[in-house]
Amino acid sequence: MPHYMRSLLCALAEARYLNRTLVLDLSLCLAASYTAAGMPEEGKRLAFYFDIDHLRSSVVNIIEERQFWEDWDRWGAQGQLGLRLIEDTRVAATKFSKAKDTLIVRKFGDVEPGNYWYHVCEGEAERVLPPPRHAIRLAPSLMSIVDDIILSMQQDFDSVHVGGSVEDLIQRIEDGVDVGRQVYIAGEGINTVSMEVLKAKYNNLRYLDEFQRLWRKDSKWFLEMKRLNGGVPVKFDGYMRELVDREVFLKGKKKVEVLR
Repeated sequence: MPHYMRSLLCALAEARYLNRTLVLDLSLCLAASYTAAGMPEEGKRLAFYFDIDHLRSSVVNIIEERQFWEDWDRWGAQGQLGLRLIEDTRVAATKFSKAKDTLIVRKFGDVEPGNYWYHVCEGEAERVLPPPRHAIRLAPSLMSIVDDIILSMQQDFDSVHVGGSVEDLIQRIEDGVDVGRQVYIAGEGINTVSMEVLKAKYNNLRYLDEFQRLWRKDSKWFLEMKRLNGGVPVKFDGYMRELVDREVFLKGKKKVEVLR
């Protein structure tokens, strides 16, 4: 989901620069690599992943897209409200910063990845559209899992993010982490088999799957998400795993990256 996050940050930056309310689709398409079925999933609520209230209060005012268009049909049906259509990501916000139109719409086309919003913030626009990273905060439900994981470990721990082999990981732990420190291992490819190899040498390692009780069907997270989703259960999907895993990693005192 890196493209989505970059595009969301760019949209927020552009709206802030233009001093306009951002009309935002509060759902997302979960990429196939994050789903159990290996197929993209449309309609995942953004609030499952990120703190929408914090997003709204941090940068610009946000209106949910579906509600906005319902209101727009009522307000602008007779053409009394102006609309400006921008059909090229290469048209920087600086070119229409003084526009008086009530609504500015960016149209991106259907060809990926050229139609991603983050392209708007590249090139000459990069200087005036810095990404407001402070606006992105994990959903309270996911932060609760992060907090519970941290509470279950030593107060002072180190963390390692893996993007390479187990052999690379062992070497980096030996080189970068003091003996006796508790270490949280984050990243792709971390499973029971690889962790058992590591634990044969280091007995103070933790990783995400050891905390599955925090999102299983009788967990506080599962019951709360089901309530928020109108009684429909919510799966702890691959994107949620990645977000929680990364957040715990960032909480470590000493952080080590293991790259391929």
